[in-house]
Amino acid sequence: MSESGKLLVTIDNVLYDLSTFKNFHPGGKLILEQYHKKDATDAFNAFHGKEGHERLKNMTGTPLKEQPALDPKIRNFRILRQKFKDDGLFEPNYLWQFYKCSSSVALFVLGVYLTSIGHWAMGAVLFGIGYQQMGWLGHDACHHGLTSNRKFNNFLGYVFGNLVSGFSVNWWKDRHNTHHAITNVLESDPDVDNLPLFVWSELEVPKWKLWPGMARTIIPYQHLYFVPWTVTLKLIWCLQSAFFVRNLELQNKSYMKSLPAERLLLVLHYILLFFVLRLTPSFGAAVLFYLISEFIGGAGIALIVFMNHYSLEQIEKDKALTTDFLGLQLLGTKNINPGIFMDWFAGGLNYQVEHHLFPTIPRHNLSKVKPLVEKFCKDNDLPYQSETYYGCISAVLSKLRAVAGVYNKATEKRQQK
Repeated sequence: MSESGKLLVTIDNVLYDLSTFKNFHPGGKLILEQYHKKDATDAFNAFHGKEGHERLKNMTGTPLKEQPALDPKIRNFRILRQKFKDDGLFEPNYLWQFYKCSSSVALFVLGVYLTSIGHWAMGAVLFGIGYQQMGWLGHDACHHGLTSNRKFNNFLGYVFGNLVSGFSVNWWKDRHNTHHAITNVLESDPDVDNLPLFVWSELEVPKWKLWPGMARTIIPYQHLYFVPWTVTLKLIWCLQSAFFVRNLELQNKSYMKSLPAERLLLVLHYILLFFVLRLTPSFGAAVLFYLISEFIGGAGIALIVFMNHYSLEQIEKDKALTTDFLGLQLLGTKNINPGIFMDWFAGGLNYQVEHHLFPTIPRHNLSKVKPLVEKFCKDNDLPYQSETYYGCISAVLSKLRAVAGVYNKATEKRQQK
């Protein structure tokens, strides 16, 4: 932000001052602030549909007197995006979407049935798998990839996120949209700021001093406790969501409008869960049902979402300011090699490169655009990273081990002084 308080963003060679709009931006203000004095054309096109472009037309902007030369790679990227639009790859297949939604809901229905007839442990397992699959549907809805109607997508996001999973949609949007716009950037991307539990880059050494006691105790072993920790992810997200909807000082006016509905749906989530837990034969069984389902759901999500970015080199903030949207996505994103099971288990997030470049393309079309994106990267001398699932896990653990080693050496040096 400039000293004058202005938030200046360029879109399609028009300069906009978004300082008064930032607190009304449905995607949060942080994502706008990261593009202060930068060209946000490709980021804007990645997230917004027809409604967003219509709204932009009604905003006051100043055309640039001198239009900067367009990088050929960016021009080719925009041509590729238009080709995907012309080929209908941004349009959802409603038959496929119905199958995916109904099969995910069926996991919960079967889980309730099995619990009601005494097989509560198997019911808990199905609930956990259902939480994971419903999480992917909530992700699809919030990226407007489920239907062509954005308002209905938002509604489905609240159903799949708040009501079924116990997550706050707006809490998720505030983090996730920023993550997409400034992927893997230190001090900017909230997804890679996991202190004090995990340190992903030796560049975060100064931050370690904020938690010297905890860091000394756990960081040297972060590669050992990472996988066991993944079972807690859903519990952590639910807790963060609860704190988010209790916040009466949210600066984003868009979030404030939906806050009552978010609170109500989260309360309904726990009421429905209470009635499911009552189907178990004892209090102990109810506690185990809850923990099993939460742990499976958490691990099922974490063991996918941590595979695509964290093992790669995190980008320094200063470097990110001079890197365009296309470059940020390709430097900080990696695919998990596709397959029938992986496509289902990962909810399409194994096509993370394609998803980050074109986040509104429906999940079922990501496999179709993959070979075209891969060819585009090869033709334009751009990185395209993909690895087996076990290779991704190994890379994450190796990264954690390497950074823990750097931390240990830094600690030894401080102790010798």
